[in-house]
Amino acid sequence: MQRSVVCGDGYRLRYRTWSPEGVPRATLVLLNGVMSHSGWFQPLAGPLLRAGLKLIGADRRGTGMNEEARGDAPSAKALVDDVKSVLDAEQVAGAPVHLVGWCWGAVLAINIAAEHESSFASLVLLAPGLYPTEALKRRMSEQEEVRRSNPPARPCLESPIREDMFTSGPYLASFISKDEHRTRHFSPRFHGIMAKMAMGATVRLGHLGLPMLVVLADDDRATDNAQTVGALARITSAAVSVEHVRSAHGIQFDAPDELARILVLWTQTETQAAREPRRKDSRAG
Repeated sequence: MQRSVVCGDGYRLRYRTWSPEGVPRATLVLLNGVMSHSGWFQPLAGPLLRAGLKLIGADRRGTGMNEEARGDAPSAKALVDDVKSVLDAEQVAGAPVHLVGWCWGAVLAINIAAEHESSFASLVLLAPGLYPTEALKRRMSEQEEVRRSNPPARPCLESPIREDMFTSGPYLASFISKDEHRTRHFSPRFHGIMAKMAMGATVRLGHLGLPMLVVLADDDRATDNAQTVGALARITSAAVSVEHVRSAHGIQFDAPDELARILVLWTQTETQAAREPRRKDSRAG
């Protein structure tokens, strides 16, 4: 269902929700990446709804159905406050809320969790864009002159992640490449916000007390998994559970059933396993 909410600065933010029959046992707030939008989570909706979960696709302003200020944002604070506005409008009493960030949405999720930790039962990071690969960093560095020579709000920078990095499967041709709502350009101002929030996320990650689930894509060409695993190993403030899925960056396209199974199990156990003292990795046996 398409919904909207008026944010604190007057911006009308459009987003999606999926609701199960009856009262949901938990809510997942889904945060999209730079190019994507909430519609990219559709492959997960069926199995998650059958498990009694409500899904909130909290689109970022300037993405998806939000044509106003396309590819731009006024500040990091506005992006954090936007998600809180959506959550306030959609939260179901008695249903624990799990914050789920995919791709760059994981960076946003960490910053939100740091400011509103008590609002969430857990933090879930899917193919988190904390540490981009050298290919992505190179594609951005090649646009440095474009960034410097354009107005801050003009969407002139090409997304460093290409469509074929998400999946090589049928969703690439049938959905992603045809998606008129994908965000292929963003502004120098949003580039600065991304950099600021990424730096903040790498610092704040080590101070969060929320149980944390991290799902890594083994064939990810957008995220540096080795650097991500190294950062996770240094976390002492919270229990971290790590899962590996054989897929490209778009896990929901390459392995929707496996990802849904992981998310359902995580919410069914109400993250009790993640509260245990030892860190768990699915490859450790």
